Amino acid sequence: MNKYFLPYDIYERHKKVAQFVSNNETVLDIGGELNHLTQFCSPKKIIVANLNTGDVIITKDKIPFSHHSFDVVCSIDVLEHIPKNKRANFINNLVAIARKRVILSFPIGTKEHNEYEKKMELFLKKQSFSVTYLKEHIRYGLPQKEEIEEIVKNSKSLMVYSGNIKLNELLFKIFIFDPKIKYVRRAVYVLKNVFNLITNYFLYLFLNQKPFSRSINRAYLIIYK
Repeated sequence: MNKYFLPYDIYERHKKVAQFVSNNETVLDIGGELNHLTQFCSPKKIIVANLNTGDVIITKDKIPFSHHSFDVVCSIDVLEHIPKNKRANFINNLVAIARKRVILSFPIGTKEHNEYEKKMELFLKKQSFSVTYLKEHIRYGLPQKEEIEEIVKNSKSLMVYSGNIKLNELLFKIFIFDPKIKYVRRAVYVLKNVFNLITNYFLYLFLNQKPFSRSINRAYLIIYK
């Protein structure tokens, strides 16, 4: 799908990560999807490594790359799917692979965000949607600001924030709205694409750089070598 028609949540995190990638760099995208990050930046090379689909398939939870083998290593919304006691090791492995910097994005763990995800899990269950990813978020706990700061305390790093939980809830409910009547469904699909096309630019303009607060949706961690 063309980047301008992507749901805002996907559009935002890939556009934001791409801001930290230069054209002359090689990039490893851990846990990414093919043709997402590549729509927002044009580095020398991007390799996608994932458990199921990608340029490289990760097996046995081992990232098969040597030290300093890519200029930039990205991990977009993966950290929240890793148990808390394994996150430091995961981040350190990414740092070892990178020559210049590591970029991670993840939903930030605040009390409000945790409550929102539990509410959305119940909502999706009632709608008969899969809630596997939310169950992992809840079981492992969303990464907290203090937790991440402790992991990177001896590194040169920057953490920035974006989004709004309440707005994210509204956008998500629009995204999953899917009437079963054939022609209505087609019309809704077209309207969603038009909505994304119109709103993505403006939402990003106002939400991509926010101070930390209880209503923040996502954090971006940049670790410099």
